[in-house]
Amino acid sequence: MPPTRSPSGATAPDDGIRFATRVLGLTHISVRLLPSSEVGPEPLDIPCSGHNVYVDLLADGTVPVVPRALRAEVVSREEFRPDGVVVAPLPGPSLSFAEDLADARRRGLENYQPMLMPDHEILSDETPPVVRTAVGDTGRPLNPSSALPLTVPVGETRRVVVAPHTEDRRLLTWRLTAEVTYAGSHAEPAWTLKTTAETTMRVFAPNDPEGRFIPAHDASDHWAPVDRRGRRTHTCARTRGPVATRAHVPHSRASSRGSPP
Repeated sequence: MPPTRSPSGATAPDDGIRFATRVLGLTHISVRLLPSSEVGPEPLDIPCSGHNVYVDLLADGTVPVVPRALRAEVVSREEFRPDGVVVAPLPGPSLSFAEDLADARRRGLENYQPMLMPDHEILSDETPPVVRTAVGDTGRPLNPSSALPLTVPVGETRRVVVAPHTEDRRLLTWRLTAEVTYAGSHAEPAWTLKTTAETTMRVFAPNDPEGRFIPAHDASDHWAPVDRRGRRTHTCARTRGPVATRAHVPHSRASSRGSPP
């Protein structure tokens, strides 16, 4: 699956590389925009709210590196209409009604990766967006060892898992910034990313012909903050538009370098 956008990052300092960062992503549900003059020559897949964003930091210089904090800001919210939805098939029994669907499921399962529980969650609909520690049903942090700030020893890599959350079904462009210090210097690598609450999925009932919208965390293992979760439904969900049953690989990839202040 191609990346949604090429994110931006910091540049390498003149006195040599002190650390490297990159952002990767994993989503089990994304909505697709077909090629156009606005989208470009390739389809554009927008990961749905609650997907995984991995912030990897490598201390590849001669000093430890300390990621101190993460910041998020919303760049824009735009009306859009997805042309389809991409759903990663989950392991387990299934029924395929056509040979090409069975082949697509097989390929998807070969590439399947489970979603990780986030270290931090981003409340994108707050003003400004809030980055906070992800907690479980008990109210305790899911991964206390990933609390910021943390130290990355020389020659090692640390991964921080972030889950952006929005209830806005428009196309949301947002920027993630990492505040990093090392050897008395400071850097702020940043990446521009996209997400949406829109899944195109609806649940229909005899007295509700228009259908009820289904968010990603109700239709899959996407994350939602404990205080933002609705009651999970077990009714069969339907979708508007075509469905591509294949695994979705990292949505955004980049490397960035730290620079002195």
